[in-house]
Amino acid sequence: RALYTFRYRSTPYPMLQAFDAPNGDFSCVRRARSNTPIQALTTLNETVFLEAARALALKTAREGGATDASRLDFAFSRVLARRPTARESAELIGLLNRQRGRIAAGELNPWNLATSDPDKPFVLPKGVRMDDLAAWTAVARVLLNLDEAITKE
Repeated sequence: RALYTFRYRSTPYPMLQAFDAPNGDFSCVRRARSNTPIQALTTLNETVFLEAARALALKTAREGGATDASRLDFAFSRVLARRPTARESAELIGLLNRQRGRIAAGELNPWNLATSDPDKPFVLPKGVRMDDLAAWTAVARVLLNLDEAITKE
């Protein structure tokens, strides 16, 4: 879902190959649909998806409200165009709290998760700490990796 991707006819972009993009040498009327574990790994680890998760986390922190519940509703509706169910909310708030715990325990470096260049700090929204932004980045990665977010039905 990136805006711009440089494509070469002879060397297709690796991420697009994971999603069954046709070769650049010929036209394709209809693409075959597939769902493979490599696609899930791509959406979790590809730089474009990680940057999108960081941007969503920052937007959520700025515009999502003051509570975790309102921020979750904001992020969820931005990605899936609907409100989360009670079960989905409970699961994602649990994930958020587990990530906060991992960051507090020193298992994760919040600067590495929340920013692409830890040596260049940026201004955080008022009342938001870097560890909160990193935890929201982890939640945003999960939201962007949902089948409902990726697959066009």
